[in-house]
Amino acid sequence: MTLVVLALDAADVRHAADFGCENVLLDAHTEMRSVAHRLDHPHTGEAWPSIATGLHPREHGITGHGEWDSPALTALSRLAHRFNVSGEIRDRVGDLIKENTDQRWQLRIVDEPTFLDGEYRAVHNWPGVYRNESLQYIWGLFQDAKDDRISEATFVREAWTEAASKFGWLEEAVTHEVELAATHVHVLDVLGHLDTRNEGAYRTVYEDVDDRIADVREALGDDDEILILSDHGMEAAWIDGDDHPGRHSWRALASSTVDSPPEHALDVKEWVEERIVPVSPERASADIPEDQLRELGYIQ
Repeated sequence: MTLVVLALDAADVRHAADFGCENVLLDAHTEMRSVAHRLDHPHTGEAWPSIATGLHPREHGITGHGEWDSPALTALSRLAHRFNVSGEIRDRVGDLIKENTDQRWQLRIVDEPTFLDGEYRAVHNWPGVYRNESLQYIWGLFQDAKDDRISEATFVREAWTEAASKFGWLEEAVTHEVELAATHVHVLDVLGHLDTRNEGAYRTVYEDVDDRIADVREALGDDDEILILSDHGMEAAWIDGDDHPGRHSWRALASSTVDSPPEHALDVKEWVEERIVPVSPERASADIPEDQLRELGYIQ
């Protein structure tokens, strides 16, 4: 049995219900309580490491501010965090640094154990845990669009093709003997920041994501299961009480084919560990043509 864990960034339980997304909201689903530290609402860079480790951002140390290329800037960033300088102010200062220097901000990798660890737990990417470059690429698109280096159409195309690579990876991963197959998909967040004043456009994004999840479910074996999680939702102009369209909401979700899904982000690690079925395939060492690969520079 393989447990698929789909980290569906910004999937909002209210929007998924309103838009009739039956593959996002499976028979067993709930509004899941997320975590926040740097801001008064959940932040991608904090929440996903917390979900993977079961630890609050204060405990695992990734509190949204990441690291700069310059150790001095990183130290100043952490000092500002320690003195509770507003996250919004720090974001504006960070934008100024990026616009006027060659410095770049990088999300850190957590040191603590996660439910993603292990040879037979296949992971494509997970913010703060594995292959941060995937998320950094998406965030780079925002900057390119903001600076008018790319059009909105290019922005949308790149967001969808990046997401498609993750959904396709899951379909392939479940054909192999693995305990877990996990990936993080950012398209609802990316396009949510564009479409939270356009209900029709945002509905289309949700429906397309729902269709992609249906394809993943179709690829599952008879005894495979899926858990869908989000780190936060997204405030929208057409929802009463959502005063800041595009701001992250607290309406995160957990949805599963197994049984009652976790109700808090910090419960996910234990929930997953209790439901994973270990695999122990016959292990053979790879027959690597060392001389050829060393000549090509692939190995040392």
